[in-house]
Amino acid sequence: MNDRQLELIDSRRLTGKNLLWDLPSAILDIQVSGYDKNLIIAKWQNYVRKLQQAVGWEEQASISRVFDTGINLAISAPLDALYAAVKLNEAAWMLTKNSLQRELAVEDPLDIDFDTVVTTIKRAIADEANPALISLVTAAELQKSPYLWDDDEFSLGFGPTAQTWPIDQLPNVKDLNWSKYQKVPVIYVTGTNGKSTTVRILSQIFKQAGKSCGVTSTDFIRVGDRIIDSGDYSGPGGARMLLRENAVEIAVLEVARGGLLRRGLPLANVDGAIITNLAEDHLGQYGINDIAALTHTKFIVAKGLAAGVPLVLNADDAEIVKYQKANAAQLTDNICWFSLTRQHPLLKEQRQLNKSMCFSDNGYLYYEYTDAAGSVQIDKIVAIIKIPMTLQGAAQHNVQNALAAIALTKCLGVASQHIAIALQQFKSDGQDNPGRGNFYWLNGATVIVDFAHNVHSMQAMADTLNALPASKKWLLLGHAGDRSDAEITALTQCIMQIQPDHLVITENPEHLRGRALQEIPTLISNAAIKCGMHSAQIEYSATPSSGVQMIVSSIEAGDLVFLMVLSERDKIVNILKRD
Repeated sequence: MNDRQLELIDSRRLTGKNLLWDLPSAILDIQVSGYDKNLIIAKWQNYVRKLQQAVGWEEQASISRVFDTGINLAISAPLDALYAAVKLNEAAWMLTKNSLQRELAVEDPLDIDFDTVVTTIKRAIADEANPALISLVTAAELQKSPYLWDDDEFSLGFGPTAQTWPIDQLPNVKDLNWSKYQKVPVIYVTGTNGKSTTVRILSQIFKQAGKSCGVTSTDFIRVGDRIIDSGDYSGPGGARMLLRENAVEIAVLEVARGGLLRRGLPLANVDGAIITNLAEDHLGQYGINDIAALTHTKFIVAKGLAAGVPLVLNADDAEIVKYQKANAAQLTDNICWFSLTRQHPLLKEQRQLNKSMCFSDNGYLYYEYTDAAGSVQIDKIVAIIKIPMTLQGAAQHNVQNALAAIALTKCLGVASQHIAIALQQFKSDGQDNPGRGNFYWLNGATVIVDFAHNVHSMQAMADTLNALPASKKWLLLGHAGDRSDAEITALTQCIMQIQPDHLVITENPEHLRGRALQEIPTLISNAAIKCGMHSAQIEYSATPSSGVQMIVSSIEAGDLVFLMVLSERDKIVNILKRD
């Protein structure tokens, strides 16, 4: 049996700082087995150099990354030639693959004419060339003016000073009043879980401080209370759309793994970043196959920080701490750690260095820092029981999200009173934080709605539920079809820690993703029974909303309900509000 494999999985542009380096690039994801990866890289680099020389790109560079199942291969290129660079990189790959197959006689090689390839790439470079764009970008960087560009538009300035032109109708550099184009503060928020919640808390705090805050997230783009558009805008496209809105005075950008790997950072020189936590999720895509690689990916946000601005990190997260320690030379400036424990070892180190930190202690949240006179100051921000989303401290993950938001906003000079008021006003409901730990009370029963979609977030919900009183516990559970059998089993086992009295297993017809009906419910049922549930405690529903209706019609005062909701959120909210 031939177990050799050389498969091009993806080819794309990287427009910002990224996992491999800081240059705009074209990158290939290659799946490899049965070949020497270093030999492949050497051959590819050879063909890249030949093609670069042939098209006049001698100054451009190349870089590679090896992982367990393959390699990433990237080349740098001018901003106005990234599509042509994709063609060049793909051509170098085809020449590499042909050479390997010819040498090993494993497959008939293709007939590729080098001169024809070069002619095609040169034509692509000429067609894509935009000298006016390059002139504007060069001038903007010289003037230190903020700019954004994409396939369709170029803009100068953020928020109130933003001005946008079609990419084929760009102004002359000499005609612009460069001093008018100004920045607004921009914050990155990334991590495995808690991103959207933290973004929304920050928005509430900045609003309380009198700023018109714009946010991007996996749910929408919003400026103040106005939703610009709904959908997943956690990538560079969402960032550009938001920063071109003239009403934006400060921007908080949710930065998801997918956007970082597909395109890189939306922009550089931002004013602060938060990494909430790290756990296994979405592994196996873009060559990110383990938690170490995922951690490296999330820390790309540190590359986008301006000098001296805060990087807020979770001291209670082992992966974050391990990565920071291993990369201390690059990650020591202006870190603000937060922790659920006042005497955490990292916080003790911070005190010795006169650095800022945030922590909880005896039911309160604190921010500690050293003032300009060298004196240690400790601000008591707010009592945990006064923050609705923490359920009086039962939802420890939301205590952590609050700490992250406090740390970032205090580092930026926001008054403690604004932070405290915002946290007390922020409700974990469908209005303030849709889909994330939303609380309802029906007939004396407590209902929590969340879309906990990985083991880390499911564990947070299990811990929260176990900290709450309950006469009986009800559970609605369903999973998306793109989760593996092992992931579905692990998620089910995790939530079984609450020892539910009743389990309703639901299909998610909108999220089958290639699986057959009953396939996922069977996996959930088997896992639940292995964890000690009896078949008599388990019911089934065709949709999440019908499952919720089944539970709502049966609950009594004192019961505790957890609804894992991946779809039909609006229908379910209407049921809960109606009842």
